Amino acid sequence: MRIAVVTTSYPSFEGDPSGHFVETEVAELERAGHEVSVVRPDPGGAFGWPGAPARIRERPTRAVSAAAWVARAALRLGELAPERVVAHWCVPSAFPIALGVAASTELEIVSHGGDVRLLAALPSATRTTIVRTLVRRATRWRFVSEELLVTLESKLPADDARALRACAAIVPGALEVPDVREDALAKRTALHPRRLYVCAGRLVASKRVDKVIDYVATSHDHGTRRDERVLVVLGDGPERAHLERLAKAWQMDVRFLGTTTRREALGWIGAADELVHASHVEGLSTVLREAEHLGVPITLLP
Repeated sequence: MRIAVVTTSYPSFEGDPSGHFVETEVAELERAGHEVSVVRPDPGGAFGWPGAPARIRERPTRAVSAAAWVARAALRLGELAPERVVAHWCVPSAFPIALGVAASTELEIVSHGGDVRLLAALPSATRTTIVRTLVRRATRWRFVSEELLVTLESKLPADDARALRACAAIVPGALEVPDVREDALAKRTALHPRRLYVCAGRLVASKRVDKVIDYVATSHDHGTRRDERVLVVLGDGPERAHLERLAKAWQMDVRFLGTTTRREALGWIGAADELVHASHVEGLSTVLREAEHLGVPITLLP
């Protein structure tokens, strides 16, 4: 089958963590014998880390490039004439990009979290119009968690919520975790005997990394003193300076590593005595699934 995967997030270099789960799904489709084309924006525009809204605020001209890519992507789908379109993030990959494909083309939508939050923030009439349009056109609308589907249902009129539920499926995103045991052991050995805590994610307020720092600073688990604990923070963002000041105030050894390759991040997660997670905004947190796969204890903060 000829399949076009439309996505605003996809790795642009080896080790790039952006949309790695989309890349994994593409590989699975190719292994199954499908002919897959990926329609994605060029690096450096409005789409990419740490998300389109933040990138456009940083450089407003990126809004123009975003609109231009949406138009180009729709044209590209017309050229490819796929038998199925898989649209990751319902806005803009499904609405409006994929709406122009032939009526005979299957349309599968995949919502990961940010797109649902965007819909939830729109005026009610706009949100309902978009969802109705997509439900009428979609063959299937995949959500990576039940919670995400319920969130969107709660923002819709009852009839529209029922129609959405009828075409919805709960399917966790594809996940492939490389063998990082050697990397993890090296990192763990270098810090022994100190207790290693890790958190990962964009440094924005909604990720609540400040709560992670507070937790590690005040934790009495395992009888360790504060100077016997190390917190490694994977990720970057506008909250970094504030979080560095907080760590300094606690006189904590907090190591802000910024944006790393996915393999480097997985090495740190695999080395951790404890992964600490405070964010409540993801549909299904990839980092939690990765930690679980690596056998790392997880603490979820309330």
